[in-house]
Amino acid sequence: MRKNIFLGLFLFSIVHLSAQEQFGPATFTVPAGWQVIRTANLVTLEKPSQKGSVCKIFISAATKGAVNTETDYIRYRAANGGSGIIYPLSKGVPITRYEGDGLTSFFSIGTTTQSMVSVRSYFYSLSNGSQTFFYQLFTSNNQCINEFNVFQATLKMETEDGGSTKARAKRKSSGGAPAPPAPIM
Repeated sequence: MRKNIFLGLFLFSIVHLSAQEQFGPATFTVPAGWQVIRTANLVTLEKPSQKGSVCKIFISAATKGAVNTETDYIRYRAANGGSGIIYPLSKGVPITRYEGDGLTSFFSIGTTTQSMVSVRSYFYSLSNGSQTFFYQLFTSNNQCINEFNVFQATLKMETEDGGSTKARAKRKSSGGAPAPPAPIM
């Protein structure tokens, strides 16, 4: 019986390790049932969905340099966040900064239309001080947001010293508060 338990735990750990994907400094788990499309500069995770529904996660290749200020983030998002997305800069839709464990992250929400469907864009930058990549959710429904939040909990980035840490860093202004997941529509 004891051997069976150890064998089960060993096999579980192997399956868990094999589920981790690596793309540059990013490590993440693909949500169950999602399709993965890889190119040299982008990984696209797409959930097969019903007609008229959009549910995609994009993860970019890392670029040299850090995104450490709101101005840097706005430039980075404009260059990488896709065309036709409106990111309002108002009190209701701020750009939010998080820091912790050697990482800096920015986040904002935008809107666009794809095939006459209203779509939200959740755009995140993640920087370890020497490299930055983005990950972005395009969705038209709340179920996708829930799955994205599970994905986001698995996302890690290598730090400058070679270790890795979770993308959901601590909020700078409040020591132990975790970064919130993507808000429900």
